[in-house]
Amino acid sequence: MPDMNRRDLLRYSAAAAVATATAAGVANLAAPGLAASDKPTAKDDRDFELDYKGKKIKGTHDKANKKHKVTINGKKLAVMELELPAAEDSAATITAVISALTHYEPFQLDEKDNRQGLKKLAQKAVDVLGDEELTPLAGEDHEHGR
Repeated sequence: MPDMNRRDLLRYSAAAAVATATAAGVANLAAPGLAASDKPTAKDDRDFELDYKGKKIKGTHDKANKKHKVTINGKKLAVMELELPAAEDSAATITAVISALTHYEPFQLDEKDNRQGLKKLAQKAVDVLGDEELTPLAGEDHEHGR
């Protein structure tokens, strides 16, 4: 798509998120209560809460359930953890996180060299948003082939 601007990227990303959520079954998102596996785990020392470029960002890691959480000004930004090939010719994988605003820019996430992956994702999302705020669609969870 030639000449795509930030607003178009947000619009198309949101539309893709809605279509994917609908195809997966929106009813699962509205199920009351939390399953035992969805309950938050103990606080992770990589969790953060800070002001970045005038927006309050907060991130919570949930390694056990692979359900990390990011909010920007109190609004949820859906985050998905995925495994990516470490190299073209390798069976090894790396863990990364993406969101609708950083969909094509995964951020590595681990407990060693890439401890700040979730924070970097949140900061990049703020950079993409600029003066705009997240819409409720940005918080809709979706899966990619799980």
